[in-house]
Amino acid sequence: MPRKFFLKVLLTLLFTVSSAAALTDPEPNPFASPLAGEKVFTATVTEASAEILSVKNSAGTTSSGRMEAIAKYRDGGGPAAAGEFFPGDNVRVLVNAQNVILAAQDSNLLLCDQNFYGWVREPTATTFTLETVEGEKYTVLIGSKTQFRDENSKILFGYAPRADDVVKIHGVVNTNVRKIFTETFGAYISLLDENALAPFLAALAEKKAAAAAELAKKLAEQVFDDVSPDAAFFYAINFIANEKIVVGYADGNFKPGAEMNRAEFTKILIQTRFADKLANFKLAEKCFPDVELTDWFAPFVCFAKANGIISGYPDGEFKPANPVNLAEAITILVQSFDFSVEKNSATEWFAPYLQKAQQLQILPTDFAATNANLTRGQMAELVMRALKYTRGELVDYLENLPNAN
Repeated sequence: MPRKFFLKVLLTLLFTVSSAAALTDPEPNPFASPLAGEKVFTATVTEASAEILSVKNSAGTTSSGRMEAIAKYRDGGGPAAAGEFFPGDNVRVLVNAQNVILAAQDSNLLLCDQNFYGWVREPTATTFTLETVEGEKYTVLIGSKTQFRDENSKILFGYAPRADDVVKIHGVVNTNVRKIFTETFGAYISLLDENALAPFLAALAEKKAAAAAELAKKLAEQVFDDVSPDAAFFYAINFIANEKIVVGYADGNFKPGAEMNRAEFTKILIQTRFADKLANFKLAEKCFPDVELTDWFAPFVCFAKANGIISGYPDGEFKPANPVNLAEAITILVQSFDFSVEKNSATEWFAPYLQKAQQLQILPTDFAATNANLTRGQMAELVMRALKYTRGELVDYLENLPNAN
């Protein structure tokens, strides 16, 4: 083989390897590779200010470090910052041989020991939204020290993110507020070729397909004794059972033909949509004269009223034991999912909500009249369709329905 040709091939291989490494190699992480004499352990924060972070481990040993030193550890590599930690927080810390804290991490503030790949959305001079290949969105904070690079890690001078640019981001991530900070930990933003995401998207598609196949298999299995695979609403009932929205009765039945009352339906929707907010909801006083604070449904009904989802009857009562009819159910559902409606005083009070549900194809066309009482099977279909709509899955569901309605 001629020497020049051999060198050309070698250089090509080296360039290819270095390009691939620039895209996939993990970045330095002090927790993953402590130096001689350094230790990593979990501890509880005892003091956190703009100047100092102090912690105590389970053995009672205390450690402290200056925030400035933590933030600058290893070429600007520490994730800690004033205001990010609070007394009582459980953290992972890295200390040196003198027991001085060099880096710290908690459940919300994470070292970026992985890269985020995706697209630039809504760029400004100081921020943009990163839409990752997994479909998650993060606010990326750009500062004067943020480095911009090409896919081979060559620094780009004068570059600013543009809408739809394909990028790789390395930074400190606060998962609590879904923000990526690019001023610390040697953070950078790399501009990639538009085809760079193809392997990630292909892997994600394969993962989603496997998950979908597993879910389809699970949803095809009979869960309740009285809901066979050929029964009406079989898929919808299995779906909401799999989502832990309902558990059925103690005898193993679901009773799909049984009617629901207003309290039951409200509880299901509020629990489905606002489980995280319910934990902090304080039930201090009665929200309806016929809803006692000790009633099992009181937190759900009162949360719904406080958030404008329900208003009760003209006489001021909620009438929790009354059967919920389709008009009432659709109204509560549309308002729970915050689907926008255009109200018209010339129509029935429920008409705008019914129209929205029909427009979004959440309401099947073969459902009974609006004054008919809602059954548990119908509830399952409505809740499932609303959830699938919010997840972008309703179109696929309807296309695969033998007699889509």
